Amino acid sequence: MRLTEIEAIKAAHCLASQPLYPAPETALQPLPAHHGRPTLKRRLLHSLSPWLLANKMPRWQREFGHLLPDCRFTCGYRFTEGWVDRRFKQVAGSWQGQRVLLPGSHFNTQEARRWFPRPVKALHLLDIVDWTPSFDTAKPQLQAICQAPLSFHHGTLDHLPLPDASIDLIESRAVLEHVGNLHDSATEMARVLAPGGLMLHAFGPLYFTHGGDHCIASLGLAHGFDHLLLDDADYEHQLRDQATFDSLGKEASDARYWALQRIFSYLRPSEYQQAFAPHFGTVESLAIINPMALAFRQQHPKSWQQLLAAGLNEADLLVGSLILILKKKGALPA
Repeated sequence: MRLTEIEAIKAAHCLASQPLYPAPETALQPLPAHHGRPTLKRRLLHSLSPWLLANKMPRWQREFGHLLPDCRFTCGYRFTEGWVDRRFKQVAGSWQGQRVLLPGSHFNTQEARRWFPRPVKALHLLDIVDWTPSFDTAKPQLQAICQAPLSFHHGTLDHLPLPDASIDLIESRAVLEHVGNLHDSATEMARVLAPGGLMLHAFGPLYFTHGGDHCIASLGLAHGFDHLLLDDADYEHQLRDQATFDSLGKEASDARYWALQRIFSYLRPSEYQQAFAPHFGTVESLAIINPMALAFRQQHPKSWQQLLAAGLNEADLLVGSLILILKKKGALPA
């Protein structure tokens, strides 16, 4: 099994800054203002999601609520986006006049474009890839569809290029599972947030769940924990099997990027909670059980027991994603 190697990589990552990457050779072109606009059916489903998810939660809470303290539980991702959007808006009260930071976002991400029409005071985009040349070229077109002054920053969460208390809201989607130095990143996010500032982080798959390396599950249900069960040499050989991944399609082959570059936090669910605890109070915490992990537990009990015997627990293996709404605590000590 690879757990010793994984812990060694995690120990190195937690002390190092996130690497920065140069601008791509090909400029990123702005999408039309109407691109990706949800259909009426999708908007209706999104609006009903908070109530639909609330009906699902009690069953999963009874079954899995013991796995993580002070967490709501559901299984699968259906209805979660609408539920968390509504809760974040409820907690924030209004978008009016808010200064917003979107880590892991360039100007064509779905997350960024959802904020363009909102009446915020400032919208800051941050990414480890330097999209500055593309952003500078596209900014006049972007500013025409974005209500707030729009800025792009090439930087990392553990060294945010922003002044103290300059942000009111932070939102990230599918970012934190790739942040190695999360403790320093949490401290930095607390630094740039104004007193009482809020954060929404939705992230996963977490590394220790089924398919947690973002690619191995494309080989089938039985292979979804190979990134843990195989020894390091066998896993690397499987990961670099170009012919096999090419046969699965370009999306599956490209998904290996994160594993090949080892761009993961390698944290367990409880460790994410611990990283934020010094600076933030939890407003909402939703743990999403991975249905594929449940299926693997049922169909491959010997392998499941092997994972548990190695020191992992059911929360590590079953929780596929976390959604956290956090509020900055009182002033940080000097």
